[in-house]
Amino acid sequence: MGSLPDLPLLTAIILTVVLTILLIKKNLNRNGPLPPGPSGLPFLGNALDMSGPYPWLKYTEWSKQYGDVVHIKAVGQSVIILSSPKALGDLLEQRGAIYSDRPRLIMGGELAGYVDSVPLCPYGSRLREYRKLMSEVLTPRKVQDFFALEEEKSREFLGCLLRSPDQFLNHTRRNIAAIVFKITHGYDLHDGLDPLMELAERGDHDFSEAASAGAFLVDSFPALLYLPRWLGFNWMKKAKLFRKNMEELRDAPWEVVKEQVKKGTATPSFAANLIEKNSNPTKEQEDIYKWVSTGFYAGGADTTVSAIGSFFLCMSLYPDIQRKAQEEVLRVVGTTRLPTFSDRPLLPYVDALINEVYRMNPVGPTALPHRSTKDDHYNGYFIPAGSIVIPNSWAVLHDPDVYPSPFEFLPERYFDKEAKAKGLNLDPRKFAFGYGRRVCPGQHLADNSFFIAVVMILSVFNISRVDEKAPKPDFSRSEGYISSTICHPEPFKCHITPRSEEAAMLIRANDLREGRS
Repeated sequence: MGSLPDLPLLTAIILTVVLTILLIKKNLNRNGPLPPGPSGLPFLGNALDMSGPYPWLKYTEWSKQYGDVVHIKAVGQSVIILSSPKALGDLLEQRGAIYSDRPRLIMGGELAGYVDSVPLCPYGSRLREYRKLMSEVLTPRKVQDFFALEEEKSREFLGCLLRSPDQFLNHTRRNIAAIVFKITHGYDLHDGLDPLMELAERGDHDFSEAASAGAFLVDSFPALLYLPRWLGFNWMKKAKLFRKNMEELRDAPWEVVKEQVKKGTATPSFAANLIEKNSNPTKEQEDIYKWVSTGFYAGGADTTVSAIGSFFLCMSLYPDIQRKAQEEVLRVVGTTRLPTFSDRPLLPYVDALINEVYRMNPVGPTALPHRSTKDDHYNGYFIPAGSIVIPNSWAVLHDPDVYPSPFEFLPERYFDKEAKAKGLNLDPRKFAFGYGRRVCPGQHLADNSFFIAVVMILSVFNISRVDEKAPKPDFSRSEGYISSTICHPEPFKCHITPRSEEAAMLIRANDLREGRS
C-alpha cells in the first residue's frame, strides 16, 4: 500500500520526459540558430539554475559569458534572458505586439487563481480593458489628484515613526496600504490591526511566493496537475490556501463598496465610480472591475514598500549621502514646515538619491516574465514562438558599461552631463517598472508615494546603523535581500531619531492639527 502514491508520480514524470523529447525534436527542425547559452542537464536543462535563490545573479553571469541575449532550456521550454537596454528595448518595446503575453504560471496563475490579475493576465482584450480603466486615474496628470492624500498619509507616517521607530517596516506597509485603499475603495484603515490590510499582506506574500520561477515542482512538470488530490502534496495544500486568500481579497472589499453605493453612503473611490457608472454589469464585467480595483494593491503597493525599506537600509549604510540630501531639503523647505510635492522640482539631489535606490536594489530584479507569441529573429538568432522571455533588470542596473562603479551608491552619477551624452547613467525608472505594453500602470502613483515618504523622512529624521562595526551587506551578491518576485530587504534594525527637538515638535503639531495623538 505504501508504494501506491509513487506510481502516478512516476507516470506523470515519464509523460513529461516524453513530451520534452518531442518538443526538443520539434525545435531542432526550426530554422536558424538559437541564441547562445549554457548547456543543461538531460531533460531538466537549466531548470535547477532557475529555481535556485537569486536567479538573476546566475543570469548575469551567463550574460557576461554568452552575451545580452541568452537561450536556455527548462524541461524542454525555451527561455530567453535579456540583459541589456538595447535588447530589452528592441524586443519588449519595439516588438511589443509579440512579446507582451505572459507564460503559463501553473501555481501562481491557475492554481492560486491570479491568472486574471492585472500582473499575470494574458495579453489580450481583458488586459487592454484593465489598462484602459486604470489609465483614467493613473496618468502623470491624473495622479496629481492624490497629492493631498499622499501628503496627509505621509505626515501620519512620520508620527508613527516618532512614537515607535523600531516598527518602521510595519509603519511603511501601513502607510502605503492607507494610500492605496483610500484611492481604490474609499477605505480608512482601522487603528491597530486592520482586517483588510492583513488580508492584503497575505495576498502579497502568496502572490510573490506563487509567482516565483521554479519555486514549485508543478510549474516545471505540469503533468503533476493530473495526480489525484488525495496524495496530499505540499504544493496542493498551498494552492488551496492561496486561492482562498485571493478570492477574499478580490471580493470582500468590492462587496463592501457595492453595498455602500446601494445605500448612498459610499466614499468617493475608484471602485465606487465603477459601480455608479455601471450598476448592472455582466458577471464578466464585474469580475474585471473587482480585479482592476484589487490590482492597485496587488500590482504595485508591495513594490513601494520594498523601495522604502531599501531607502531606510541605504541611508543607514551611507550617512554622508543622507546628510547631502538633508542639506538640500533644509535649504528648500526650512525647519518650520514639512515638504510637499510642490518642492520636488527644487530637490534634484533627493530625486537622484531615489533613482539610486531604484538602481542599487531593484524591487523586481527580473521583472515578471514575458512570452513570445510568434517566431522571431533577432541579431541573426531564432527566438521560437512560446519562449519565456526574462527581462534581467538587475544585470542592466549593475552593468559597468551603463552605470560606472555600479556597486557604489552615487546619486551624483545622474548629474554627469558628459556621461549622459555617452548614453550612461540612464534613468533607472526605465528598468524599475516593467517593459513595453506590460509596464506597471501605477508607476507614477508608486513613484510619487515613494518620493513624498522619502523627502518627509529626510526633513525630520536621522537614520543610522545599530552596529557601525558590523560588516556591510555585499549588494553585488544581493546580500541583505530576500530572493523573491518582489525583492524586499531582509528584516534589519536601524536607529531612527528626530533631527532636533524642533523637528519632533513639528511632527507632533501636525498630528494634533489633523486629529491624531
